[in-house]
Amino acid sequence: MRKFYLFIFLLTIASSAIGQKGDAEFGIKIGLQGHLLPAVETINLVSSTELTDMSISNIDYGFHAGIYGRFKFLRLVWEPALLLNSQGMTYSVTKPNDEVSELKEFYQDLDIPLNIGIKLFNTIKIHAGPVAHIHLNSTSELFDVDGYEQKFKNATFGYQAGLGLDIRKLRLSLNYEGNFTHYGDHINFGNQSYSFSDSPTRFIFSLGAAF
Repeated sequence: MRKFYLFIFLLTIASSAIGQKGDAEFGIKIGLQGHLLPAVETINLVSSTELTDMSISNIDYGFHAGIYGRFKFLRLVWEPALLLNSQGMTYSVTKPNDEVSELKEFYQDLDIPLNIGIKLFNTIKIHAGPVAHIHLNSTSELFDVDGYEQKFKNATFGYQAGLGLDIRKLRLSLNYEGNFTHYGDHINFGNQSYSFSDSPTRFIFSLGAAF
């Protein structure tokens, strides 16, 4: 983690220095993302006294907003960003008496993507790169279930790839994102951790404006 933060810090310093020469760009971004629903899967909560199993029934559209920088280096376009991301998810849970109900969960992350790409015709950008998700906060109706704990990792990592379109000072982008962790890997009942088999994947649409 320290190396990653150092990397982002050095990128920021480098882009600022380049920006003084007129070769860098800074701006704001807003947008939304839609998760691809994982395969239907039920996990057995053997350590829970109130629930027997749970599954993912729905993932809400999420929203993000933040800032980005863009500069050229080694003939490539480098674009780091800091984006606040809000996301919601619904779990279907079953009690020992076979009663089924739905519980909501919301969380906020700081997403730090670093897209590296090339520009075609000075308008179209093809890019890919790593992304880090720093967990900030969460609320969950699962807290009402006895023995439940949230154990989010401080940071998780993934990758992005996509296309961008520059129209004067407008910056449009559509990215596909995959992650190296599994859905629900923060779920813990009775000191036993659970997770689903699939990893989070989503499409991200962003609208940016250069300063």
